[in-house]
Amino acid sequence: MLEGDHLLFRGEFRVKLMLADVAAMEIVGDTLVLTATDGTLALDLGTVKATDWLHRIRNPKSVLDKLGIKPGHRVAMCGSPPDPVLAAELSRGGITGAAGGDPDMVLLVADKIADLNVVASIEPGLGDKSSLWIIYPKGRRDITQDHVFAAGRGAGLVDNKVCAVSPTHTALKFVRRKA
Repeated sequence: MLEGDHLLFRGEFRVKLMLADVAAMEIVGDTLVLTATDGTLALDLGTVKATDWLHRIRNPKSVLDKLGIKPGHRVAMCGSPPDPVLAAELSRGGITGAAGGDPDMVLLVADKIADLNVVASIEPGLGDKSSLWIIYPKGRRDITQDHVFAAGRGAGLVDNKVCAVSPTHTALKFVRRKA
């Protein structure tokens, strides 16, 4: 499995290779060869998949790409300030939080359960093609994915995507239920 920041192999043996640790990469025949300080990992993926993975490793998606934010989108920000990595990425994309009346997307940063109370008030402002991303901390017990699911679904929304937005935060995307 090729994840955003690592490659995970599960089989007769397990390997988790952080992509930041990869010193060299190449395709040899149908095999993707990744070299790190700990050794070399050769994955026989077939030419098409090996080429795709090599491209994805060399050109990782930005946070804006993962969230689906494109130039010209109106994005509203709500909640506590995001972690520094996410804040820097949003700033580079020109996301200031001033979306105007009809945002294409709302980003809600929730660092505690009480921050999720605004989801019900955000829902009426979402258009048919708008989305709500709820960004929350990873690995904490005081606010979990279950809390985020409950808030979004409780407001009548459906979740349809998840992505890591920084080393410390994850995001769940909610949209209006289609008829």
